[in-house]
Amino acid sequence: MKIQSGKICAIAIAFSVMAGVWTAFCTEVKGQFLVKVIVSYQEYDSRLPWRQLAPGRRSGYGIMLSGGRFLTTERLVRNHTLVQIQKPGSGVKVRAMVEIADWQLDLALLRTDEEGAISGLMPVELATSVVSRASVKVVQCDESDQPQVTDAEVVRIAVDQLPDVPASSLIFDVLTTVNVNGESAAVLHENKLAGVFISYDTNTRTGKMLPYCVLKRFLDDADNQPYEGVASAGFLWSPLVDPVKRRFLGVKEPEAGIIVLSCVPYSGAAEVLKSGDVILEWDGHSIDNLGYYKDEQFGKLAFSYLTQSKRPGEKVDATIIRDKETKKVSVPLSHIDDQHALVPEGINEGQVEYLVEGGMVLRELTGYYLKAYGNWERNADSRLVHLYRRRKYAIEKPGDRVVILSLVLPDAINIGYQSFRDEIVTAVNGKPVRNMADVFRIVDNDGGLHRLTLKDSAVDLILDLAEMQSANARLQKVYQIPSLRYQKQQSK
Repeated sequence: MKIQSGKICAIAIAFSVMAGVWTAFCTEVKGQFLVKVIVSYQEYDSRLPWRQLAPGRRSGYGIMLSGGRFLTTERLVRNHTLVQIQKPGSGVKVRAMVEIADWQLDLALLRTDEEGAISGLMPVELATSVVSRASVKVVQCDESDQPQVTDAEVVRIAVDQLPDVPASSLIFDVLTTVNVNGESAAVLHENKLAGVFISYDTNTRTGKMLPYCVLKRFLDDADNQPYEGVASAGFLWSPLVDPVKRRFLGVKEPEAGIIVLSCVPYSGAAEVLKSGDVILEWDGHSIDNLGYYKDEQFGKLAFSYLTQSKRPGEKVDATIIRDKETKKVSVPLSHIDDQHALVPEGINEGQVEYLVEGGMVLRELTGYYLKAYGNWERNADSRLVHLYRRRKYAIEKPGDRVVILSLVLPDAINIGYQSFRDEIVTAVNGKPVRNMADVFRIVDNDGGLHRLTLKDSAVDLILDLAEMQSANARLQKVYQIPSLRYQKQQSK
């Protein structure tokens, strides 16, 4: 194949210009800070919880900060078995450890002990102010694994839901001139870190970015061990638009406010607020009837940002209307631990507890289980979706969970029951159950499972206990189940 010398010169000049631009850019920001993050991961099958799915691999970016740490997204390192970092243009990969990964913020911190791997890298500073319509720079790697810097613009600032999880954060929408090709690609403003990308839409060339103020709070909290996570007041609310309802609750013009629907058990709000309270002011800011306030820096925002900008243990002063009387209250903030939810997310949980007895597969319901359906809000059982969406934190006692019969493995012992799946289990052997710990205890005490009571079934499922041992041996062999139960130590 022949290539004209003129084309070779043009290519050489292009690469020279690119290298010159990157060198000049790195000089401005006092060094190169971007690395590639390569993650090997493996997850368990939500339907067959004894089986691991095929290993996978994903990649994105890490941003070097002071102290030799690297900032990236939690989704990138989720369920990791190995995390490696690599300088752009280098073939050398070194192992990194995940110090903190917070799915409620979609942020993670990495560190490596191999100092030689980060030689030549320089940390980038956080920006202190970025406003809507600000011009920014996107820093990532191109197809040849060389650093690439392109122009972009902040087009929207709002509190939005994070990808894949029931959590929200302050998010900047960024319009780019080229596609962003990996999570945690850096966004700079005036040569300082304005934020990191957490998702990107190639159709609109618009990405969602966690801004510098969210990053700062995460990093400050990470420096103050133990890491406590995101602060929450712990209540559900609804807009209060209906004028008739507003008058009934005692809201007078020009007052606005939102209505409290319920409080998360054992949260700070549960100590102070009640269902039906109208919140007029939160942390010194008037709240309109849709739940927005006027932020001095970012304009109109959902008032949840006022809570997220604080720490667990702090308090928020609020003005409320209760029984048509205006009151001043102070609401303690805490971190709502997902493990205390009726239906936890199950992120980074690893293998879940399960029991296979007579072909009945019992486990606890999690968000991860539902989302394994793909288009889960449409494809998963509507009863379970409702529990997850509406009653996620509706516990009566600590440790409450939803035990489900996820499926029945066909066998002679369970003929007639093989169509049952995704059923809520309320009792085992006639005894009520609140979680898998109850299931294990009852089965062990009774010498096996012989009766299941389901919430939405008129009759119980009965198994022949005398045939259970031979049936279990048969099932274990046919379905290649390494162990018919998995029980974590703390549940015993």
